[in-house]
Amino acid sequence: MAEERFLLKDMMTRDTVRVLADRMAEVDPAFDADAFVAGVFDDTWEDLELKQRTRHITEVLAAHLPDAYDEALAVLLDAADGAPDLGWEAMSFSDFAEVYGLDDPDRSIPALAEFTRLASAEFAVRPFILEYPDRMYATMSGWAADADWRVRRLASEGCRPRLPWGMALK
Repeated sequence: MAEERFLLKDMMTRDTVRVLADRMAEVDPAFDADAFVAGVFDDTWEDLELKQRTRHITEVLAAHLPDAYDEALAVLLDAADGAPDLGWEAMSFSDFAEVYGLDDPDRSIPALAEFTRLASAEFAVRPFILEYPDRMYATMSGWAADADWRVRRLASEGCRPRLPWGMALK
């Protein structure tokens, strides 16, 4: 009898994605939670690995949020504020800032500090380090003294040269 393996990607279920969808609809009445869940669980879902699932959720989120980055980010920040435990799916918030907000560091960088309180933004911060090294190292120095351990963790883990599952930094 084959031993069944537990995979982190299997923590992302229809029920956990529904929690995220319902939270989004709470803060944005225009957000179609049912269509979002249906979009996430398309015919590609089962073949996706953990980070691919996160990116897929991010892309489906983008299709259901306002087109303007600043407006979409505001919805995500509202959803993150006081949110219940959203689980791994919440990594899509920081992934959204990475994918769609790299050209808007004034909004995106502070958002990463907020999003990391739900689920670590250590992967999403890395492209900002590459694009804005001086700014990011100064910001991360401040984060290292933050009262919230999760923000301090973002400062330490986000700039590790080799982070499992993350892009390498020189």
